[in-house]
Amino acid sequence: MRVYLASPLGFGSLAATALPGLRAALRARGHEVFDPWERPAEDPPEREAAVAAMRRIGRRNAEAIAAADTVVAVLEGMEPDSGTVAEVGYGAGLGRRVYGLRTDARDAGDFPGLALNLQVLYFIETSGGRVVRTVEALIAALDETAAP
Repeated sequence: MRVYLASPLGFGSLAATALPGLRAALRARGHEVFDPWERPAEDPPEREAAVAAMRRIGRRNAEAIAAADTVVAVLEGMEPDSGTVAEVGYGAGLGRRVYGLRTDARDAGDFPGLALNLQVLYFIETSGGRVVRTVEALIAALDETAAP
């Protein structure tokens, strides 16, 4: 299965530890993974160059989501990363099944007992996906989806 891996993890120290492990776990199960963080980093651009970079990177990621079978979104923190949430919505809007991985034990939803913002949960669930709390549960959910 082609998986688009949406996450904010490349901005911090988890890029060197959590992302490689998650990619390896997905690939070990035979999934083809597109992770934007595996692309070469670019120097911070000036305003005009930043707009051009935004368009180039945004288009590349949109094309990768469109080519993917599913979107896996890492949704950590009290407010999940806005870019990752945008990728969730875009993937769901294209009809891709979206899975959220949230190992953060804190609820960040609009109502007690909701792990995430109600709209993020809505788009994940109506896509046919779900939010899981472990990498193992994520792998199992993907395996269920890929099973004939």
